[in-house]
Amino acid sequence: MVGLAAVAAALAVWWAVPVPSLARLGPERRDRWSAWAAGVLDGLRAVLPRRAAVDRDRALRASVPQVCDLLAVCLDAGRPTRTALRVVASVLTGPVADELRGVLQRIELGLDEAEAWASLSSVAGYREVGRDLARSVRSGLGLAGLLRQHAADARREAAAEDLVRARAAGVKSVVPLMVCFLPAFIALGVVPLFGSLVTAFLP
Repeated sequence: MVGLAAVAAALAVWWAVPVPSLARLGPERRDRWSAWAAGVLDGLRAVLPRRAAVDRDRALRASVPQVCDLLAVCLDAGRPTRTALRVVASVLTGPVADELRGVLQRIELGLDEAEAWASLSSVAGYREVGRDLARSVRSGLGLAGLLRQHAADARREAAAEDLVRARAAGVKSVVPLMVCFLPAFIALGVVPLFGSLVTAFLP
């Protein structure tokens, strides 16, 4: 939303000050306007990548339950860990698919499988998943139950975060509601009451 607002502001300035009119500005005003426009563009370049990174991290965190469940199903079906990873990476899209393919490429290039899974712990939302998967690969313990536990934990955390966001949205909506309804309350409630009082006291 911040990026869209910035783009809208830039477009509004573009329409408000067309290019032919800039040529008629004096050198000092033209330089001032150019500096302001450069500042707006720099702000856009700074905001949009940050917004993209936030959206990517959110998508990665949201994918944890699905990835863990799919890996668990493949392991229950008797697929080796590497094959399960290949299957899951092939059916998913978005940033999580890229991260899973990166783990698979490390394994296929000869990196220790536990170390390849440990690299997943640097991905947003997958810190505990990558750590526990690397530990289980080294120890040979069953992974399906562990993955399902991570999926359940991720769903609980997502539900808690959604509840916090919903409550925060309710609190933030109070001020806009006050701004919208306060003038109407004054116009329809306070002003007539004040007028009737003035009329009653006037001779």
